Amino acid sequence: MAMKPKVGVLVMALLEDDYNKTAHVRPMAQQVADKIGGIIGQYAETVCPPLVEEECQAAAAAQMFNAAGVDLIVAVEVAYTKGLVPTRCFLDTTAPVLVWNTQQIEFLPENADFDLIMVNSGMAGVPEMTSALLRMGRPFWMVTSMMDDPGGQKRLAEYIAAAGVMRRLKTARIGVLGHAFEGMTDLMIDQLNLRQFVGPVCWPVEPEKVSVAMGEISEADLKALVRNETGRYKIDMDAAQFDHSCRLALALEKVTRDGKFDAMASFDQIWLTDSRVGIIPAYATGRLCEIGFPCSTEADITTVTAMLMLQALTGKTTFLENYVIDFKQDAMILSHDGHGNPALAAKPADVAIKHSIYYKGVNGFGASFEYAYAPGPVTNLALVNVGGRWRLNIAEGESIAVKPRPVAAPQMLFKPKNLHIQEWCDAWCKAGSPHHMALAYGHLSGQIKTYAEMQGLEVVEI
Repeated sequence: MAMKPKVGVLVMALLEDDYNKTAHVRPMAQQVADKIGGIIGQYAETVCPPLVEEECQAAAAAQMFNAAGVDLIVAVEVAYTKGLVPTRCFLDTTAPVLVWNTQQIEFLPENADFDLIMVNSGMAGVPEMTSALLRMGRPFWMVTSMMDDPGGQKRLAEYIAAAGVMRRLKTARIGVLGHAFEGMTDLMIDQLNLRQFVGPVCWPVEPEKVSVAMGEISEADLKALVRNETGRYKIDMDAAQFDHSCRLALALEKVTRDGKFDAMASFDQIWLTDSRVGIIPAYATGRLCEIGFPCSTEADITTVTAMLMLQALTGKTTFLENYVIDFKQDAMILSHDGHGNPALAAKPADVAIKHSIYYKGVNGFGASFEYAYAPGPVTNLALVNVGGRWRLNIAEGESIAVKPRPVAAPQMLFKPKNLHIQEWCDAWCKAGSPHHMALAYGHLSGQIKTYAEMQGLEVVEI
């Protein structure tokens, strides 16, 4: 589930030493530090030590940041600070560093006194701090802006959100049910390499656990889910078959929660011959997406990883693939057989649940979703390894209102933001995109590129 990023706020100023005698501005400088903490607090949970002036205070700040497990350190110099002070904090921590080179005033008034200069002269010391970071080989990022500038705060927020995505991926556990669909080359990956350079742990889960869990679902829980779904969706299938699909959905949820998984990559066909299950779990995997656990079919690990990225940014994501080019409307039908996130449907009341038309198991056809996705700005995201390097392929566009076809599957008409559909198809393929994609609402390329920069991933924007 999405969590608010945690940021350590390191605000510094040299006010008093053998040569500098400006300790009288300390209350004023602390007020500035408090203001900075408040601004960052709009976007993150903050850890705010008192104003840092000396090495020992920087060391104490580092201990606070480490104890809290911050995702990002935002370093701000209110006034010139000796480089050894922030260096002490950076040597004692590992969290990414964002230098916010900021001040409260737009320019220095003609009647300015030295006190005003003191609490607005951080740029005097920032180059010393950043050069030290560079010489130490410590990556850092920068935002230069006035303190109250909305544009500067927006960029600050994007770096904070990116740090949150990094944390989300590094702590995520993906359950892998079964194996990747045989013969699909884009699903063949090195899971250890993914763990090292992107973040998530991939943990194999025996499909038997879901089969066993099917028999552990109480009748009360089953009836409650059936009643809830019947009240909000159009159920257009045999009642006994729908009950069986709901039981499978509850079993899949139980295995996900019991395993403390954040997402699932499921080879759905693995249960078709199991008499305890014997249906395709398209409804179950879609419901998992709806309740906050991204889920891919065909045990696609890379796409469900991309889904985790988008969920960290927006809270909701879905799983799709290209279906049919619409040359008439310069667009593309995106879908996937029976599986999707109904929380993103155009009209929840129009969501239908029908039996699958794709896969038949020993217990018949399981339930599938059929609906149109909501219109609005969207971003496609694909994670792929090209030449040993992890790459994010990003494509912004629009979801265009469409009447869903009777194919027992969620559907979207996607129109690229800048390219004609022929050009988009060529570019999407040439970038090495897999045949699946993650999608979320909003134009998110700026935020994704910031995350990729901080994580060290390549980016291709289509």
